Amino acid sequence: MFENDLKNAEKNYNSALERGEIIKSKKQPAFVSSFVNFAESSLITASMIFEISKNKEKKIAMGVGENYDGSMWVVVACYFSMFYMASALLAKKGIKIGRIDTHRNVRDAFLHVYIANHTIDRELGVDYSEAKELAEDLISEREKRSKYQYEVGSSILEKDAVTSLKRARNFFEKTRLLI
Repeated sequence: MFENDLKNAEKNYNSALERGEIIKSKKQPAFVSSFVNFAESSLITASMIFEISKNKEKKIAMGVGENYDGSMWVVVACYFSMFYMASALLAKKGIKIGRIDTHRNVRDAFLHVYIANHTIDRELGVDYSEAKELAEDLISEREKRSKYQYEVGSSILEKDAVTSLKRARNFFEKTRLLI
């Protein structure tokens, strides 16, 4: 299954390059630190929302109702942390993602440039399975974010938020080593 994701990512990446949705730009590395800051802020936001959602005293202090559960926003913020770190890595390589199909193009470019080409495992000195896990986590969190944010009636569980936080923290820490 994952090998199909990589093949599709390469095809989509090349098509997006041809359409000008992905551009090679020497100016793009200047944006790396901004993307990293967005990623870190998203991760901090996810952690804060999670803490508030699970702590009665913090809910009272914040003036939110006892039933407040921000788990959906934890998932959303975690995905965005991963999205921005992937964007930072692409910017480092001089790859600019346009405004059309941005999330798909970031995913495909990340899979093509950093996973299929073995950039992560080579630069971090890790086994390919570790790089593959990072990619699978990004894909999974994107799907989860879409489900909970756009499919009305999808019920999110606390364990989904916990998993998202774990994945986003791992993704951030590992990919930050490549910056």
